[in-house]
Amino acid sequence: MKALWLREVQAFLEQDDFNAWFVELADYEARLVQALERLEEMLAQVSLMKYRSEQTQKQAIDTLYRAGELEDMAAQLLAEVSEIENRSYEAVASFENQRITVSDIFNRMGALEHRLLTQQSVIDELRKKEKQGDNKEKTVDPLPQIKRRQKDLGDMDRAFREAQSNYERENERKMRLWEEVEQLWARSMASNLSVAERRAKSRRARRRAEYLFEQAEEQKQASAAVSGEADEARSLSEELKGKIKKHRQQAAGLCGCLVGEEFLYWPRRESNKEAYCMSLADHPEGYNIDLKAKFLYMVKRQRGVEFIEPLPPESLRSDEDDPRIDEFFVGSGS
Repeated sequence: MKALWLREVQAFLEQDDFNAWFVELADYEARLVQALERLEEMLAQVSLMKYRSEQTQKQAIDTLYRAGELEDMAAQLLAEVSEIENRSYEAVASFENQRITVSDIFNRMGALEHRLLTQQSVIDELRKKEKQGDNKEKTVDPLPQIKRRQKDLGDMDRAFREAQSNYERENERKMRLWEEVEQLWARSMASNLSVAERRAKSRRARRRAEYLFEQAEEQKQASAAVSGEADEARSLSEELKGKIKKHRQQAAGLCGCLVGEEFLYWPRRESNKEAYCMSLADHPEGYNIDLKAKFLYMVKRQRGVEFIEPLPPESLRSDEDDPRIDEFFVGSGS
């Protein structure tokens, strides 16, 4: 490629064709930035929607498992309820038998008490008559009757006390049996209520799981839709990249330069170890100096844009300078 003087490069850059080319390139670049930003946004949305769909589906599966666990717990409790009810039937039967036994003891104890009180009343009556002397004219002596009846009274008292002790013991056993019946009934009721609660919670969990599965499917479909938009943005980006690459190559024919990714280069006529370069966009960061679009800079052949220099003041010539003077000095130096 032919080395150029600075004024020749500047003349290329002032051409209307080049300015139109640069404006079109800037438009392509701006559209590419928008397409890439949209692609990045779409890909982020796709990733987020996929994550949400997976998490929602996992939550739905966990909820469904929870519903199954509640149903199993309800079934176990129902089996316990059946066992408790069977035990309560046996306890009620035992209580009823014990109640009959206690009732019999109570009736026997009542009869013994009645006999005891009657015997005591007869003895009191005999003693009263003895003290009043009613039997002085009679041949029957009440003392033997009193002694006999007192002996029978002692036997009756012992029988009554034994019956009373037996009644208290058996009645206490009856009360314990009744407490056991009430406890079994309370456990049965609590278990039945717990069964109903778990069944209700299981139904709610299944409805929740169905809702979550629907949500996961909707999120998956939304993710597919956004993924389609991302594919469109990706296609547009690739298309713009192709247009930009093709459009850049046109610069070589317009102004006789070397075309890079972000720069145009012209070999410098003043020194075969240097080149002029022009940034195709603003670069406030990333290079050793702040670069402006369409501004000319100078680089070494070896380092290139790793170290960019502003144009030296002595390289700036007025439009009235005669290029033959430059050629003369260059020729003298060689």
